[in-house]
Amino acid sequence: MNSLSHDEVLEKLPQRYPFVMIDRVIEANETYITAMKNVSGNEPCFQGHFPEKKIFPGVYITEAIAQAAILLFSQNENSEETKQTLPLLYHTNVKFKKPIVPGDQMIITLNIIKKISKAAIVKAEVKVDDSKCASGELTFTLVGDE
Repeated sequence: MNSLSHDEVLEKLPQRYPFVMIDRVIEANETYITAMKNVSGNEPCFQGHFPEKKIFPGVYITEAIAQAAILLFSQNENSEETKQTLPLLYHTNVKFKKPIVPGDQMIITLNIIKKISKAAIVKAEVKVDDSKCASGELTFTLVGDE
């Protein structure tokens, strides 16, 4: 997979509106992905999360990282057996450095640090205009019909 349009992202992600946090994939290979999320002032989360000063919630940023990981894992796992599995977020260690606000374009980069059997650790960075807004590691375990 080199890049994915928004429609192609929707084909691969199990999430649906209003919880789709990836607009498109810019580039990807077996161990790396760069994805994009445009933050709009119309996001449902802004109705109750600091409505006077809109700041994109950290949990949504973490979810965007997790969805980028799902897209990365989905390109690596193409057998019928792995299509029945879902990466389940097990542990997060994300630090937030700068607020993300409406009008920002989040660029999410993610690398697989370690992958064994039914688990993986990824390292991620979220930038807006080349300024780091968040970074950290997420640990996943794969679950399915067992």
